[in-house]
Amino acid sequence: MMNVTGWSRGLEVSGGGQGVVSHAGLALLRHLADKTGLTGGLSRALATRRILVHDRGRVLADLACAIADGARVISDLRVMRDQAELFGLVASVPTAWRTLKEIARAGGRADKRMTAAVNAARRHAWAQVTARHGALPGVRLAGRTRDGVTCIRLDATVTAAHSDKELAEANFKGYGHHLLLAVCDNTGGEPLAWMLRRGSAGSNTAADHLALADAAIAAIPPAFRRKLSCLGGIRHAHRASTLRSASRVLHLPIVGSAAISVKTGVGQRLERPSAFALRTCDDEHRHSGRSRMPGTDL
Repeated sequence: MMNVTGWSRGLEVSGGGQGVVSHAGLALLRHLADKTGLTGGLSRALATRRILVHDRGRVLADLACAIADGARVISDLRVMRDQAELFGLVASVPTAWRTLKEIARAGGRADKRMTAAVNAARRHAWAQVTARHGALPGVRLAGRTRDGVTCIRLDATVTAAHSDKELAEANFKGYGHHLLLAVCDNTGGEPLAWMLRRGSAGSNTAADHLALADAAIAAIPPAFRRKLSCLGGIRHAHRASTLRSASRVLHLPIVGSAAISVKTGVGQRLERPSAFALRTCDDEHRHSGRSRMPGTDL
């Protein structure tokens, strides 16, 4: 396997006005991917016996860094390639496309190996956070900070497609895909799992929420699964179909161990007067009402 992390050796940061580069923060992000083991893990996941100029794990990590830096298309990778004095050898745009096509041809096997590499890097990163701060940051729930709880938030979002693409369809916002995302609130919305869906897919499809929640929990390091909170943004809470979907999500059948505690919930954004009224109530009055859905509180 190639040395994919040697580019950062000897780098120095100075304010003398010499050797000025653009997107300097991208170098820190790329270095972070290397230090957490993400780049090396992807390299092993995508290893091949062929002799390659550009390690496929390095290419994929660079694409991820470029997207985090604001890239909208694959050709934006040139921001890194054009600064060889800072980033070293960076793949060309055609090589980036070839890498993505090779991953697509490999199918589910490559997906599993890459997912394992990402999860391993997350374990290392979260371990460093807890070693320094004692725990992950608390999460804001119902106007209060909850410590010791790992919060998974599920939400759907529509992304526009400007040309004909696989699964892209017309929807209520135009034309594109209807993604389903699972993020960790403790770490600032870190993506845990996602589902690429047809543009016409529903927002309240319980089966998709359950599958995504299962994948998100698997992505969380085992030490942080003991106390989970899984929140879903169910739209139109007054509709009967939405309530049936919410009922299935609230009774999430994924806990296979008594050592793991999972609390689930769905919610709808409140108008300002209602939110103010709830904040001024004490716990006893806030939870005194009961919903018509068995096993849930208002």
